[in-house]
Amino acid sequence: MPERIANKIILAEDVEQQNLVRRYLERCGHGRRLRLVDLPADGAGGSGEKYVRDQFAKQVQAYRSSIGKRASALLIVIVDADQETTRRRAAQLSSALTAAGMDQRNEDELIAILIPKRHVETWVRALLGEQVNETDKFKYPEPTSKQILQAAETLYGWTRPNAEPGPTSPPSLTESIPEWRKIPS
Repeated sequence: MPERIANKIILAEDVEQQNLVRRYLERCGHGRRLRLVDLPADGAGGSGEKYVRDQFAKQVQAYRSSIGKRASALLIVIVDADQETTRRRAAQLSSALTAAGMDQRNEDELIAILIPKRHVETWVRALLGEQVNETDKFKYPEPTSKQILQAAETLYGWTRPNAEPGPTSPPSLTESIPEWRKIPS
């Protein structure tokens, strides 16, 4: 039985990211009472990753303010690296906290930061057994809900204690395993 977490927040830049995280949480036993941060408006002139960076400090504050009120919380942030490195994208999120005058996240906090290189569809295809790279676009065709469910199931297996990611795992997914393991199951 997973640890009871009262507040589960998902900050994502698109529906595919949101669905992969949601399905993974369901597999971990946390499918109820998820708070999905609104997705960026289509055609708003901005990018999804910038939207996540802009929302990050606010959602960390929401996470931190819910701790200690007889409740536990979990914040999952997923943002594509696009053509940046995953390290650079993580540094941008860290800078958002600094700019807001907030402390950096610490290892005791249940804040998972997931950064697919290029985009989440790369991860989904790899989790479905496809050989992928992190430079090509794998956005189209968009994964179906059944494929995302299958990908989340595979991801669950790859993130169990002492498990190893499969042979199709690209570097950014392999590097993200410790972040996925922060999610109690």
